[in-house]
Amino acid sequence: MTQASFLTPAASTEPAALAVARCADCDGFSFPANVPGCRHCGAPADRLRAQPCGSPLALLNFVTVHAPLAPGLQVPAVIGEVALAPGLVEEARIDVADESVLALGMALEPVWRAGAEGAAGAWVFRPHATEAAA
Repeated sequence: MTQASFLTPAASTEPAALAVARCADCDGFSFPANVPGCRHCGAPADRLRAQPCGSPLALLNFVTVHAPLAPGLQVPAVIGEVALAPGLVEEARIDVADESVLALGMALEPVWRAGAEGAAGAWVFRPHATEAAA
């Protein structure tokens, strides 16, 4: 497995794709792709292989937060639960002006947002082009 982090790579790099780790022992998925071991069976990192997430991804739930719950989080912010792979759900920033454009189950696509100078970037999610056009 590559040692580069797909969650927050160095500020000067843009990852090629949002990736998860797939376990050779139990076939389970973990995130980020450079985790130290399988979250399902505990297999060590050398039993995991990074693979790109499929697209589009499903929005399972969402909420607008009005308090800075994490360092650097600009509020108000829309946070959602996104299905990255079978059995793998992560909370993530949803890049929309407000939640009125969202619907449960809608398709999302990951977008890399570079950090400010010297800061790490991060993945955010936007409605998939087919959803935005609907």
